[in-house]
Amino acid sequence: MFVNIRNVSKRYGKKQVLQEVNLEIAEGEMFGVAGHNGAGKSTLLSIVAAVMKPNSGEVLIGGQSVHVLGSQAKQQIGYVPQELALYPSLRGIDNLAFWGRMYGLRGKELAQRMDEVAEIIHLRDRIRERVEAYSGGMKRRLNLGVALLHRPKLLILDEPTAGVDVGSRKHILKALKEISERRCTILYTSHHLEEMKACDRIGVLKSGRLVAVGTPQEVQHELEGEQYGDEEKE
Repeated sequence: MFVNIRNVSKRYGKKQVLQEVNLEIAEGEMFGVAGHNGAGKSTLLSIVAAVMKPNSGEVLIGGQSVHVLGSQAKQQIGYVPQELALYPSLRGIDNLAFWGRMYGLRGKELAQRMDEVAEIIHLRDRIRERVEAYSGGMKRRLNLGVALLHRPKLLILDEPTAGVDVGSRKHILKALKEISERRCTILYTSHHLEEMKACDRIGVLKSGRLVAVGTPQEVQHELEGEQYGDEEKE
């Protein structure tokens, strides 16, 4: 398996947020994480992205610990948090250029990759406009584009469609499916259970524990009668 989450636990003070979470995700798999507000979804993604350390357990990517390798592991990861990491006074293309250089891209390689990413996120026609003029959905798509610049092997997205219009939601989900088909592993959270139908498998967190894992149909059947969608931002 490409991603191995082993006995991961996390607490804030006396509050236990994650409790011995175990999960394996295959290369190229699109995996969704559902759960009520406060279930631990954002915390889990932050730990996998090596932004946060667990109190116990470990996360392996390609057999290597993300917390031991540090920056080397992060080179394999594209992380899109809930909060937008963009410069609104700059154009979309300037944002891509800035972050591309941060990833070490230069010259023709950077220009080519920015063009490819603009196409993937369906912003080619608007990429030379200032970000402050973008809709919320367009900003989300640009934020996704930033995470794709260095061709990550693992793309992690925390509520990538939060607060966007229906059109942008479709664009984002279509882009994620296309990215997954190119053998990029995707791990993302959403409070819209309908969106989880696009995933190969999903997992449900409840009070920090992983209570169900399987295809969307299998999990829906296993947890029939229980609601895990439409919660507020974690």
